[in-house]
Amino acid sequence: MIRTDAFKDYMRSVSGFGGATQASYISILNRADRLLKEEGLEGADEFLSKEGSYSLSNWAKNLSEERDSRPSDIRSVVKKYIEFHNNDNDEPLEVLSIAASSEPQVSVFNLEKDMQAAARRQLHQLEAGLAEADGGREQSVSTGRIDILARDEKGHHVVIELKAGRCPKGAIEQVLGYAHALKSERH
Repeated sequence: MIRTDAFKDYMRSVSGFGGATQASYISILNRADRLLKEEGLEGADEFLSKEGSYSLSNWAKNLSEERDSRPSDIRSVVKKYIEFHNNDNDEPLEVLSIAASSEPQVSVFNLEKDMQAAARRQLHQLEAGLAEADGGREQSVSTGRIDILARDEKGHHVVIELKAGRCPKGAIEQVLGYAHALKSERH
């Protein structure tokens, strides 16, 4: 059972989402909940509690357009719901460890955090004149959190999404969703 009211409170207080965005997120989360149940799995909350955030995130990443016409929307909302769930329970964020046969374990969460810090220090190498436009912090938009928001020499926003490991399907749609949300929310 999705904790709708608590999730709405979280979106309002932590992310600053308004009523329309909250309603959209709840609708998309309900769609994800139905899809999970259609696959014979438990609903989002039960699945999250029993299988963990990595499993739910992985399920959303593997969601195809045959199952849902907008899987990138579901991925973004599931990501926000996992964030809510982890913060709501006052538990530390779940961190996936990946181990190669003879290499030390690496945390994906820490790897992405380190990648972001390194990318921020070297924005000028991605494009001459590129500079941070987000004060060094991820920016929230209605479709999720932008890893790095920058500005180019002409003053145009540049949305940068970082992925540790192989880039999943839907990553381009995710960035385009961020760019569209950013444009509509700031104009």
